[in-house]
Amino acid sequence: MKKRLIYSLFLLFTLFTLGSTLTILYIYRTTFSLRTLIALHRVEIIRQNLVISVQTVQTDIYTIGTASNTGVDEIVRNVIHLDRSVDICLGCHHTPQMTARLTQMDQLTENYKDALSNLITTSASPGQTERLRTAAIGIGSTLLRKSRQMALIANNRLNFETLDVMQQIGNSRIILLVTLVLSFCIALVIAVMMTRQITGPVNALVGATRHIKSGELGYIIPFKGKGEFGELIDSFNDMSLTLKDSNGKILQYLHNLSNLYSITITFHSVSSMTGIFKELSEGVRDLTEAQQSGILLRDEDGTFFSHMYPAWGITEENAKTMRVESTVMDDLYHSSMRRPLILNEDIQRSPTAEIDAHLGVRNVMFVWVGHKGDPMGVMRVANKKNGDFTEEDARLMAILGNSFFVALENVRLWESLRLQMKELKDTQEQLVQAAKFAAIGELASNVAHEINNPLTSILGYAELMREDEDINNIRRDLDIIEKESLRARDIVNSLLEFSRKKPLKMRLVDINAVLESVIELIGVQAKDSFISIVADFGGVPPIKGDEDQLKQVFLNLASNAVFAMGKSGTLGIRTFVQGDFANIQISDTGKGIPEDIMGRIFEPFFTTKNEKGTGLGLPISYKIVQSHDGFFDVESEAGRGSRFTVKLPLGDKTVKAKPVSINPTGNNMPVES
Repeated sequence: MKKRLIYSLFLLFTLFTLGSTLTILYIYRTTFSLRTLIALHRVEIIRQNLVISVQTVQTDIYTIGTASNTGVDEIVRNVIHLDRSVDICLGCHHTPQMTARLTQMDQLTENYKDALSNLITTSASPGQTERLRTAAIGIGSTLLRKSRQMALIANNRLNFETLDVMQQIGNSRIILLVTLVLSFCIALVIAVMMTRQITGPVNALVGATRHIKSGELGYIIPFKGKGEFGELIDSFNDMSLTLKDSNGKILQYLHNLSNLYSITITFHSVSSMTGIFKELSEGVRDLTEAQQSGILLRDEDGTFFSHMYPAWGITEENAKTMRVESTVMDDLYHSSMRRPLILNEDIQRSPTAEIDAHLGVRNVMFVWVGHKGDPMGVMRVANKKNGDFTEEDARLMAILGNSFFVALENVRLWESLRLQMKELKDTQEQLVQAAKFAAIGELASNVAHEINNPLTSILGYAELMREDEDINNIRRDLDIIEKESLRARDIVNSLLEFSRKKPLKMRLVDINAVLESVIELIGVQAKDSFISIVADFGGVPPIKGDEDQLKQVFLNLASNAVFAMGKSGTLGIRTFVQGDFANIQISDTGKGIPEDIMGRIFEPFFTTKNEKGTGLGLPISYKIVQSHDGFFDVESEAGRGSRFTVKLPLGDKTVKAKPVSINPTGNNMPVES
């Protein structure tokens, strides 16, 4: 294309040069002719001057002796002018014919001058003078006639030269016009041809790029060109085919990576040896399209590599017979520089050559697994469907082998962990049973201790009643027996209430109204103990709960507070909202809770009231609050009292129950118990 463009431009330039040269030549010839024509005009003017000079002298001769004669001086001046005109004409370039005539003219002029001289200087008789004048006039007439002949000849030549010059000018104009038109047409043809030769391949390339952009990789341009565009189109077609091949390889690689990822994920979801062998063989089959795949693992004693089952394309009987000594495998491992062994032709080098011949193996690949010093196993892949095994297959198998090694270790660890968990579970069950028996024993001990006291009193007073005959004493003893019996019943009822889960009667509860009823119930007891009650109710919205059970919690906390203060003090009851919780605080100014028992206040049957308490009030309260998705905060300081805060979720909001928060220092920094 480059040469074609250069040749076309060279042709166009040559054409313009040729036309310009011809035009210049014609213009040069025309200019030369014009100069000649101008010279001829000048000569003609000189000839006209010669004729005029001759006519003037002739006129002077005719007027000699008349009144109109101009005088001798004027005749002499005209003759001199005539002689100069003849000399000027002789000085110009003429044809030989014209030169001969001018020579005759010069001779005649000399004769004319002599005749005039004789005429002017003569003093002869009038007859003689007339003869001289007649002779001079004759010479002048001859001179005038020849001058006119010469003028006629010059005029004819001048006309001829003028027509020739005009013809040349017309020819130059035609040549210039033809050159311009021809050059324009040729330039237009060249431009059209070059445009087609350029735009054709360019349009083909643009169309091809659109096909490739739309995903049609491998599109071939059917345009056949030569030169640079031909090379460009061939390069583009090669590029398109290369892109198609590269894209196919990339898609295949991504497909293999996707399969590899799926297989790897499956590996880590399998928890048995059989399952992992099955997933490995099927995964290798999908990645390499092999007809046989499986793995040989080193035995526990390390003497053989045995083929595992399940495997793909191999029966269980064939798998059992495929065993290779460890020394053979180790030597092959080290001789191959730990690289995968690919045998596409020389399959006799295969460590499983005997069984391979029985299975009709035509190509085989071995990929080492778990190579730390010596390999733990080797993956065997045989009979690839399409062609031979490649390095890409080996790389994929190496990655899969590493994942398999990790998954195999995980399975082994899982098996070990499963056994340990089973042992731990058995041990835990034993501990739970032991804890249950211990709890039952402690509960029985506490129940026996709690019930034993009133029973002892009942039995003692019953003995006294047998021996005592005073009816008043017997009645007093019966009252004591009744009181102790009721106490034993309360202990049993409290125990049943603690162990039995009552269904909650949920509805919207006004906490402030519940606390007002609690204050009414505890008011008499507080008044008798000289305890003042300070209530500070905030704007707490109604919450969902069991009103009776919540009243039991608040009444229990208030009763404990009154008991802790003894004969004087202040009972504080406060409600407020903090975050998503309604807070109910019940505080006292008693002696506080000692640190050594702070962590036991919610234990069943733990009490500091001696025979006046059952030790089930706070545990029952804790269960009720927990069933409402709430929790306790407890703050206490020795000598300054305690503060119990019940936190209940607002409205429909529920939260996971938190453990009791206890702060024994009373500095408003709750500590988790």
